[in-house]
Amino acid sequence: MRALVVGSGAIGLRTAVELIRRKVPVTLRSPVSPLHPSVCSIGAGGLWMPFHCDDSRTDRWASETLDELWSLGKEEDNDLVEIMPAVSLENNNNELVRQTEDTNSTYTDTDKLPTWTKDPRLEFQQLTVEMLGWQNIVKKLRIPTEEELKRAGYWHAWMFQTPIVDSPKMLQALLKEIEENPDADVDVETGEYYESVDHMQEVAQSLSCDTVINCAGMGSHAMCQDKNLVGGRGVLLQVERNNCPRRPSLQGMEQDAVLLTEARPWGSDTEPCYMIPRGNIIAIGGTYLEGDTHPQLRDSERKRLMENAQLMGIDIANANILGEWTGFRPYRPIVRCEEEETQGHVRVIHSYGHGGSGWTVNVGAAKEVADILLRT
Repeated sequence: MRALVVGSGAIGLRTAVELIRRKVPVTLRSPVSPLHPSVCSIGAGGLWMPFHCDDSRTDRWASETLDELWSLGKEEDNDLVEIMPAVSLENNNNELVRQTEDTNSTYTDTDKLPTWTKDPRLEFQQLTVEMLGWQNIVKKLRIPTEEELKRAGYWHAWMFQTPIVDSPKMLQALLKEIEENPDADVDVETGEYYESVDHMQEVAQSLSCDTVINCAGMGSHAMCQDKNLVGGRGVLLQVERNNCPRRPSLQGMEQDAVLLTEARPWGSDTEPCYMIPRGNIIAIGGTYLEGDTHPQLRDSERKRLMENAQLMGIDIANANILGEWTGFRPYRPIVRCEEEETQGHVRVIHSYGHGGSGWTVNVGAAKEVADILLRT
């Protein structure tokens, strides 16, 4: 048995690693390096939190991924994962209410919270802004003050601990583990894009592989003629994290934290506002625009991201902007993680459509693929 894994993002690399750990020889192919800016996984903020991945298997995949990331984050010499506080802002002053992405129903502080919030490691809390302010006297998080949040119209918040993946370093680490395995054949800069499932099977056969595992993300739209797969366009401003200047109201606050909201006035469903410290950068976002294929930041988006940074406490006029990034989250109403019935001797297993949750579910999705491969 030898598997051809197509794709070298968070899903593809972790799938190849999972197969190697289960003693399955792997051939890994990708048209561009995992560190190429066109790869969605490298630009991602790396936040562990299910986002636009509505599959019923998401909770299980996310939990299995959390197990691995949490263990890494607790290792003393680890530089791949950082566990830090995250704050999600709400703006309803009567009760904590938020729209769920899959059913458009609502849940309050007493029922229908996402399953992931129940994991005790996350220390999930629902707080009023006053309570958040009291806690912050001790925690000293670099987030706007209670007065600033109330003035903007935010009255409640979620607060929890969560892993943040240093995306470029993690991609390099996964690739290194694959390359160092004697049963792995790696070429992740082929420049070749497969035209169809048949084409993948032909290549697999030529490489003496009896299975092809498609982890091509948005590349599956054309390759599989999958009209259910759409790109959720995201944009980021990357600010240098070390010695990042903060607004005067945040003087004395010492601990980095994730801050995010899809609630107005700062955010919305299509223009979430967030700040994710990750590695040597702070990722300032963002957008979630399905079907928008514009390859670069628009001037209006760049202006809004700079405004977001200022709102969330960064003195953006004096910050060092390292770059900007545009990527396309591969969203599908149901993730395609399954074996396809095909003609010929080469099996085909798909794993794509994980939306904005690649780094949240990649370990669980990789285990699912390995189970599918090895059960028959």
